[in-house]
Amino acid sequence: MSLSTQIRNMINTPSDSQLLSIRLSTITVNQLEELAQLLNKTRTELITTFIEGGLIELENQLTEQAPEAKVIKSQVTSSDDACYFLLNTNFNNCAEDHYAMLENGEASAFYTGWKENVEHLNEGDFVFLYQSGVGIVGYGKANNDLQIRDHKGHKDEWYSRKLNDFVRLKTPLSAKGCKDTTKSNLNFRLTMVSLSPEQGKALLDKLD
Repeated sequence: MSLSTQIRNMINTPSDSQLLSIRLSTITVNQLEELAQLLNKTRTELITTFIEGGLIELENQLTEQAPEAKVIKSQVTSSDDACYFLLNTNFNNCAEDHYAMLENGEASAFYTGWKENVEHLNEGDFVFLYQSGVGIVGYGKANNDLQIRDHKGHKDEWYSRKLNDFVRLKTPLSAKGCKDTTKSNLNFRLTMVSLSPEQGKALLDKLD
């Protein structure tokens, strides 16, 4: 990835923070204070480190317990019956894959059991790109041409389709925003989620 691309991705990637109010036991607060003084850190720095580390550990355990990958097949029958999908950009596993999708305006998946999701997309299907921990960061309509490439030295393990009329969002739509817009819970951890026409159109209306 070129330096100019990295800089552009950095500019277009949100890095803001939000205030979160939590209640902790007095014992825990005292322990935090002791560690903060010992390490010359703030309590906020310690809490952030512990939460981020805990989230990573939880993600690892959930991944170990995850069932076999389920391939979603588009059920489109005509150009007027486009389907809607939410595709996870694999950011947690490989940020470079995520940025490649945004830079190229494409939907991609990798390795057997996951890449077939992209294979089964039909021309005109709407695909929303979801970045873990951030939200929907872009969307477009699947192209008919399936592109097959090598991935990190593994032959033919990168399946992608160009997304026509691709829109890269300056302000992502968060998981909560997706939930509020579709009035439903979505499983953002899956590689690809099939959305109902009502859910898909609601997201399009919100993003437009």
